[in-house]
Amino acid sequence: MAKTYKRETSWAMLLFLAALVVWGPWNPEAKEAARFLSTYIFIFAGGAFGLDAIVKQWGA
Repeated sequence: MAKTYKRETSWAMLLFLAALVVWGPWNPEAKEAARFLSTYIFIFAGGAFGLDAIVKQWGA
């Protein structure tokens, strides 16, 4: 099976979101960007980790 890098991409996106949250108090645009992107990043990460768990549990 080919590697798709979904989990690695999810970790990178979560780290990017964390950086925006940390930078938010000094930059209002970063705070708004974090507020806007958080839903989409968490949905992608949940899907990536959830699909990985399903594949490992039931096989593909």
